Amino acid sequence: MSAQLALRVVVEGPVTSFRYPYFIQGVQPTYDVPPPATLYGHVCSALGDLLPPDSFRLALHFTFATRFYDYEHIHLFGRESKLSPFQRELLFRPRLTLYLDRPDWLGAFRQPRYVVTLGRSQDLMTYREVRVVELQAQDSAYVEHTLLPLETARSSLSLSALALPRYVSPRRRVRWAQYAHIRQPQAWDQPSWVDPEAPHWRGRGRAVYWLDFGGAGE
Repeated sequence: MSAQLALRVVVEGPVTSFRYPYFIQGVQPTYDVPPPATLYGHVCSALGDLLPPDSFRLALHFTFATRFYDYEHIHLFGRESKLSPFQRELLFRPRLTLYLDRPDWLGAFRQPRYVVTLGRSQDLMTYREVRVVELQAQDSAYVEHTLLPLETARSSLSLSALALPRYVSPRRRVRWAQYAHIRQPQAWDQPSWVDPEAPHWRGRGRAVYWLDFGGAGE
């Protein structure tokens, strides 16, 4: 049985929100899962450097307890100042299990360079676990609460199709990609890396599916 070492980071906090683009007035909904570009920024923050997008891959398992709306306001300044109130959707008690194919970054995540956040800058988080795990190669697995490239998801999977920012360059140019958001546990009948320490479902291990950022940056 082949194996692969990976860095596993468990991130928890009280609330977070992953903003939909193009909503600017009235209400600001959230994605149900962090976009890959958000996770890229999270990793760069921990290491304290702007990393080449082809220098690592990641996989994720993301859950939250419930969602709710809160009122926020923006200060607008012109000839006279005024407040612009709006509703923001928030995810309560988010929990992210982040896998990285860079076990050599263990020390960086145990002593992150910058404050640990997820989503917005005020969404402070805590690392509950940072350790190296040994992924096992299996002929089949299951997937849940994760992202897969939309083109790889079988038609038999129950999924939500999402267009998410994959990578944002230093010049603020956005690469978009199509993803399948998998919520409930479902069989994944193809060779997979599996986290043997994650909960099993119907005798199957939980798949760790690697995502990348589309190559070199701009």
